[in-house]
Amino acid sequence: MKQIRQMIIGAALLAGIGVFAFSLDISLEGSLGNMTFDTNRTSALSAGNLAFSENLYWTGTAKIEQAIADNAIFSIIANHDNILRNSLYTTIAYDTGYAKITVGPFFGLFNSSASMLSSGLSTTLTMTLPGIIYGTFRSDTTIGAGISVPGDYVQQRSELALGIWGPNTLTSFRLSTKTFTLKQSNSLTTVDSVTNYDWVTEVFKKNVPYTAVITLGYQSLKRSYIEAAITTDELAAFMIGFNTSFRFSDNFKMLAGGKAPLYAWGVGSLKSPASTAVLYEASLGMVLSLK
Repeated sequence: MKQIRQMIIGAALLAGIGVFAFSLDISLEGSLGNMTFDTNRTSALSAGNLAFSENLYWTGTAKIEQAIADNAIFSIIANHDNILRNSLYTTIAYDTGYAKITVGPFFGLFNSSASMLSSGLSTTLTMTLPGIIYGTFRSDTTIGAGISVPGDYVQQRSELALGIWGPNTLTSFRLSTKTFTLKQSNSLTTVDSVTNYDWVTEVFKKNVPYTAVITLGYQSLKRSYIEAAITTDELAAFMIGFNTSFRFSDNFKMLAGGKAPLYAWGVGSLKSPASTAVLYEASLGMVLSLK
């Protein structure tokens, strides 16, 4: 927690340079949930004929955006995620109205005692016909020599989305993956991953201060143990999510939301969660605009 606070404070100080000249947006968002595998385990649940059980986790994102030109934005994002762990992004986005490219380095921070800092590249391309259709393609990956000694890790994230505008709605299909590969020891490598297939509908109206987003989809959550053989625990689920935002003024907006499985089951040898298990993730955030 202390390390995350240091990341956020450092990012805020860096992005504060030049605030007097341009508007600045500060976003803070956090969530609490329990639908994840225990990252401290060194053997598969399925190998012991065990069922999936809840594991409490938290996520947090601090984002600072500053316009540096009429169509260019500089961003710093400090992020803690239950799959990808800790990361710090610095990106520049250039938007022509029909095409937007966001690119910049990211850094994995304090994710391993043997590898305190790793670097990678994040690239996002969005093509838009305003009011008709859009497509987004994103790829983040660690750059380096790969995984060779204990403590080495690789963070990977990808996303593909295609959306269509309707009357007061934006409907899209989104495929996203996150993967964190860590060499625990000379004989064990673990891989945490999540893949989501989502149908997302955003409802909004001009001059109305709130929006609503409904998400329906399928999620595959995995944790693999690579030794002489590969053993994988997989939890599959049909998911539902709801997010909303409310703008109190031109300078302040609140965010809230949550998601939960409609039905979750263990795949292969992994036993399903107990029928009494309540799996969830709830989030809360805010956006402050300084002009």
